[in-house]
Amino acid sequence: MEQTPVMEVRPVVVPAQFFVGGPLAAGLFALFPGMFVFVGSNIIAAIAGRDMFDGPFVWPGLIAYVLGFAVALYLAYLKMFQEPLRTSYTVFKDRLEYDEGFLTRHRRTLVFDQVIDVHLTEGILQQTKGAGTVVLVTQQLVTSGEAHLSNRQIALRNVPEPRKVYDLVRSLALDKNRDE
Repeated sequence: MEQTPVMEVRPVVVPAQFFVGGPLAAGLFALFPGMFVFVGSNIIAAIAGRDMFDGPFVWPGLIAYVLGFAVALYLAYLKMFQEPLRTSYTVFKDRLEYDEGFLTRHRRTLVFDQVIDVHLTEGILQQTKGAGTVVLVTQQLVTSGEAHLSNRQIALRNVPEPRKVYDLVRSLALDKNRDE
């Protein structure tokens, strides 16, 4: 395997993704602890003999919702602002090596012989920073007995100059597949 990289790509931070997706995801996530605490506190209040005609016991559920929202928003911040700083995609002539993850680090290698398709997506929020997502679709042998093939997608998220990365990866993958 060749050791000289053709290109090294580091993803960019797209703040619009956080400001749009972060509160939506955090609000949805926070519903679960909020509802759990709301129902649980009302059950406990009913067992303790609180009169149900006084209305539901709302404050514990609201506090749990706000705390759940804050925790989920902080986790979204880590995912969208800190993880790209620790992610890199290195393109070689015969493979792609990538390191990603914030709390749990993953280092993987994808050989271009396995790539059967390459997609490019430039979302409206990504376009604000000139970024995009390049997806490589691979076909791999899953079981050795019946030769069952499975497709897997590897997404290079928020890469700058996505058309340049797409063209390079596509040409390398197609050249490898054409040689066979």
